[in-house]
This record gives sequence, structure tokens and C-alpha cells, in this order.
Amino acid sequence: MTDWTIRDATPGDAAAIVALVHRFNLEDGNPPGALTEADFCTLGFGTRPRFRTLLAAAAGQVQGYALFYPSYDTEFGAKGFYLQDLYVLPEARRGGIGRALMAAVARACEADGGCYLFWNALERNRSGRAFYRRIGAREEPVVTLSLQPDALRRLAEEA
Repeated sequence: MTDWTIRDATPGDAAAIVALVHRFNLEDGNPPGALTEADFCTLGFGTRPRFRTLLAAAAGQVQGYALFYPSYDTEFGAKGFYLQDLYVLPEARRGGIGRALMAAVARACEADGGCYLFWNALERNRSGRAFYRRIGAREEPVVTLSLQPDALRRLAEEA
């Protein structure tokens, strides 16, 4: 497939993007997730957007998306972006959509004055990690940690 376009998502894309997010989570072996169309619209397009989403579409159908947000890194003393999600439908993979989405995120980062892009990949995602190496990414020995809602709440109560 080569007749696709990359563009900024709009609130009208919420249903399609949320469906892809849920599919992505299931493909990763997780529950579909709690993201709703209302959350996507409010948090992505409200008065203070928390993230930006680019999508790839072909023949009016969304084939993939990249969701990212601004970040800051003390190592570089500069801003950049954190890529939360990159997902392309399995049937649309290996056609250049993933690379085009990553290139568009890189362009958006530079246009915003950023100089880096960070993201995580599951260790078991060998094909994804190989793709990232092909576009010039390097793997770093980092362990991702998180405080999930209950643990976050307990810690916050200590403040």
C-alpha cells in the first residue's frame, strides 16, 4: 500500500483512533484499555492538549497512528518528544507507514525546537525493535518503572 497520507488527527478521528488504541493493547497482551472517545477529544484537543496524534489513512480508513507529547531531558538540556504509541494495523505493515509516521513525529519535534525522541518497546517485540534499529534508533539499557493508580494514590497521600 502506497496511497496513504499522514495528517494530524482531529476530534472527528476519535472513534477510529480509540479503536486502534484498544487493538494495540490487546495485541500487546493487555486489556483493551480505558481510553474513551471523550477522553481523546478532551485531552488531545481541549484548552490544554496533553498530547498530539498523527494518523496514517488510506482510502478514508485509518491504518495507523503515532501519539506523542512534549518532554524535557536534563542530559541534553533540551526539549523533545516522548512517543507513547506507534501502531500500524498488521495488514498495513511493511508498506512504509510506520517509517512515515516516525518521520512525521521527528519533523514535528524539530519544528517545536526539540532535539530528541524517546520511547519504549517491549523486549518481546522483536519485529518492532528491528524496525526501530533500521530507522536509526539505539537501544538503551533502561528499565521502565511505573506507579499504577493504587500505588500512585498511596504515595501521593504521603505528601
